Amino acid sequence: MVCIQETKLAHISERDVISFLGRDFTNFVYLPAQQTRGGILIAWRDGSFMVNHHRVHRHSVSVLFSNNEDPAWWFTGVYGPQRDVDKLAFLEELREVRANCPGPWMLAGDFNMIYCSEDRSNENINRAMMGRFRRFVNDLELKEIPLLGRRYTWSNERESPTLVKLDRVLCTNDWEEIYNENVLQSHATEMSDHCPLILGLREGIVGKKRFHFESFWPKLEGFYDAVQQSWEGQVICNCPLETISIKLKRLTKALQSWSQKQVGNIKSQLALARHILHRLEMAQDHRALSSDENWLRCKLKQHCLFLASLERTIARLRSRVRYLKEGDANTSFFHKQAGFRKRKNFISKLVDGDQVAINQEDKHKILFEHFDGVLGQARTRAVTFDLAAFHRAGIDLSDLDQPFTEDEIWATIQSLPADRAPGPDGYTGRFYKTCWPIIKSDFTAALVFLQQGDARRLELLNSAYLTLIPKKVEALEAKDFRPISLVHSFAKLVTKMLANRLAPFLDRLVATNQSAFTRGRCIHDNFMLVQQTIKVLHHRKIASLFLKLDISKAFDSVAWAFLLEILEHLGFGAVWRNLISNLLKSASTQVILNGEPGEIISNQRGLRQGDPLSPMLFI
Repeated sequence: MVCIQETKLAHISERDVISFLGRDFTNFVYLPAQQTRGGILIAWRDGSFMVNHHRVHRHSVSVLFSNNEDPAWWFTGVYGPQRDVDKLAFLEELREVRANCPGPWMLAGDFNMIYCSEDRSNENINRAMMGRFRRFVNDLELKEIPLLGRRYTWSNERESPTLVKLDRVLCTNDWEEIYNENVLQSHATEMSDHCPLILGLREGIVGKKRFHFESFWPKLEGFYDAVQQSWEGQVICNCPLETISIKLKRLTKALQSWSQKQVGNIKSQLALARHILHRLEMAQDHRALSSDENWLRCKLKQHCLFLASLERTIARLRSRVRYLKEGDANTSFFHKQAGFRKRKNFISKLVDGDQVAINQEDKHKILFEHFDGVLGQARTRAVTFDLAAFHRAGIDLSDLDQPFTEDEIWATIQSLPADRAPGPDGYTGRFYKTCWPIIKSDFTAALVFLQQGDARRLELLNSAYLTLIPKKVEALEAKDFRPISLVHSFAKLVTKMLANRLAPFLDRLVATNQSAFTRGRCIHDNFMLVQQTIKVLHHRKIASLFLKLDISKAFDSVAWAFLLEILEHLGFGAVWRNLISNLLKSASTQVILNGEPGEIISNQRGLRQGDPLSPMLFI
């Protein structure tokens, strides 16, 4: 569907539309222009939508769209007037449109108004009109679909231009529930002074769905039997690490199959249960129900409550909202939060020099080349340091090399977050906590095997997904994103155990002027120290120079050889250093782009942001 504002045409024929948009667009509705001002055209492809009704007003055109998959919804294309008097009438017109267009509603176009001061690049703002537009948005309970990668949509094209966000897309909550994966992007302005807006209704990347251990599974009947049956199946392998990998992959398939049979499609089950329950209740209005029908009615009520609770739990987990207690019954809020988070993290385009990538394959290529250059290529050291000459002396750290015990492993598992940040395997802390009696012997054997220095096949359990967090609003280049590693659950368990062992020694290993990443110290202490020092020097009139240094990509550029030298100098034993070395050299990474993993990067340097041990090694 295409909506064009300011057509400047008093009459539009089918031939005109075909010349504008091509032969696919033979269905259209338009608002005639007044002389050479205004005019709106809405056209849609054959077979994409069915139009049941349309309305044409002075400044807007509304069309009722429907198809075989989604509920019917209204679209209103607008072109706002220039004069303030006409703008008041325009807002009243839109209120009338809403009154005559019930149900899901989306309106878009050039409103010729703003509703917040950030929508204009200078202070020349009509605040009274801005307040009226904001009141209109609030009264009709509309929300704006965020525009990715761009702040303004119009420019007056002068040498010192005025930039304004005049074009926008607004929608109701029920419309957003239908298209919760919508993404709004912009295009180059070319000949117009307005930039075109492109709204994708369903922009999720279609691919293989990743496995994720669901927190509600342990509460369902048959869960532990399914886990035990899969886990205790025979594995012909002599390597404990490879055995863990094989069993986890087999368990993944078993749990997916079990969940499909036990839970299935919750929405379909809930709709069917409610339909049958409704039929029984209607029958009860005219006759007495039989004992079997009464039994079925009671069972259906219980089943509906169970399914509704399950649906809320799943929606809550997808939303990543942690400040509400489990059981809060606002499924719609959780769905909206999940949709907002997905849109916020969606990367619509990437810039690499003169190249602008908009399709998934090209964006993957840019990210792979960038992060392979950062993580996948070691740098040759030109110089070495005599650490004994200037670095602090080492301490006795022999306790770090003690063998892992079952009690220590279990205590570490209990400290893991239950449902946060699953890695490539999809398993969370809840899986280890609930299934530990079943999986304990295999995991204990693998951990002891690894600590003894045999890291064969560790790469199977040491992969990570790299998720990208924008550092700024308009993140367009690969360097504008902060990489956070979602590590395999086994590697995370190992590093968490090492971090727990190392934590009590940190205060003696790290200098007092290092205030970050150390428990009991505050990162603001150094700022206050500098502030007080400057005050004293200023009071004593002592000329001084202060330098603030920031190491670019510090986490990602740590040289492993130098790190191991530091560890040896500080007193870390051979067992510990060997374990760290094996964890580093067996690590691999895949960059996640819009939910889809990219090519595998074999790590050659750097530490993972998101790994429990990495901050301690970094300092």
